[in-house]
Amino acid sequence: MKKIVIVASFASLAGFGVAGNTPISLTGFNFDGIADGSGSAASSTTGTLDSIYDYFTLGWDTGTPSAGLPTASFVSAFNANTTFLLAAPKGNNLLWLQQAGSGATSGTLSLAAPGSFTTLAFLVTGFNGSQPTGYSLNFSAGSPTSGSFTSLDNFNNSGYAINGFGRVSRSGGAFDSIGSTNPRLYEIDLTLSGADQLKTLDSVTFTNNETSGTTFHDVGVFAISGASAVPEPASLCALGLGLAAIARRKRRK
Repeated sequence: MKKIVIVASFASLAGFGVAGNTPISLTGFNFDGIADGSGSAASSTTGTLDSIYDYFTLGWDTGTPSAGLPTASFVSAFNANTTFLLAAPKGNNLLWLQQAGSGATSGTLSLAAPGSFTTLAFLVTGFNGSQPTGYSLNFSAGSPTSGSFTSLDNFNNSGYAINGFGRVSRSGGAFDSIGSTNPRLYEIDLTLSGADQLKTLDSVTFTNNETSGTTFHDVGVFAISGASAVPEPASLCALGLGLAAIARRKRRK
């Protein structure tokens, strides 16, 4: 009976300090599609996301300062246990993947601090339609783990992490979809296998698998968040307190 009590104590402590998906610092973004600062959209972006429009930062539209993408972290509308943080708006701020025959179809985002994770969440969207997308989890040792998902079109689909932030014409500067429920960035959730949770994740490679040959059927990867597989300090502290309590009870007996 004493063993059962001890096991139950450990089980109850295992849930202490369990974290959701938090932002992962990344390198490897290849495109600036978010207008910021002063001047025109064309002066602060690489090109268009969908042949016409780019996104912009919160407050950049002085006429509607509540529109735009946040520069601070935000809780996903799809999963309250996920927090995302976009890359700094100045410089490259997304991984932009074109379809076959139009440009680079694959790209890799590397973790600034490689680590082990139980779950990952990708912040993505598709342009000019929903696009088939592949991913590969690249570890410091062992074979990569691959899979696929659909990068839903940035208008009108469910499962979004953030929406209604508007967009701007890169050439003309006219704002679009201000005050609407579009555009949208979507959360893709991934639970790693038990074996992969023990590995160190170095990077994630994404591939746009669209092969229709139509230009600007593109994919944007904006952020990755994850839940660490390493116990948090709060969990370790709770475990220590639990062990101390068990030891005191044993001494009293």
